[in-house]
Amino acid sequence: MTIRGIIWAVLLCIAGIISIGVSIHGTWSALSVDLRADTLLSCVYCGLQILCFPVLLLVRPQSRSAIVLSLMALTYLGAYSVLNWRTCSELGYCESIIATVMQTLSTNTVLGFFAVVILSLIAMLVDDHSTHWTR
Repeated sequence: MTIRGIIWAVLLCIAGIISIGVSIHGTWSALSVDLRADTLLSCVYCGLQILCFPVLLLVRPQSRSAIVLSLMALTYLGAYSVLNWRTCSELGYCESIIATVMQTLSTNTVLGFFAVVILSLIAMLVDDHSTHWTR
């Protein structure tokens, strides 16, 4: 195993640990969310979190996994921002849409989701295929 192969494995292990945390948070959110209001958005919000680890683990090749995770992270940010916007507009403390998106972007689960994407993309770049079985 080369240094690039070790770096690839370490990056994917870190991404896996973070994605497990995101998926656990999604499971906890799914159990505690009120689905009577904004059912579709709430399901997207919880479902994308829950699917973070399975997509990282099961979707192959690595490039396809990174692309799917990127799309999931952007969709998750959008769904979470809309839910935050609806909550703050009902309570009357919204500043602007961009401020709400930026506040949403600074939450731990969104940062974790994007960290998984970034680590997956970096691992894809440093992969030299030395960890695969060859004859």
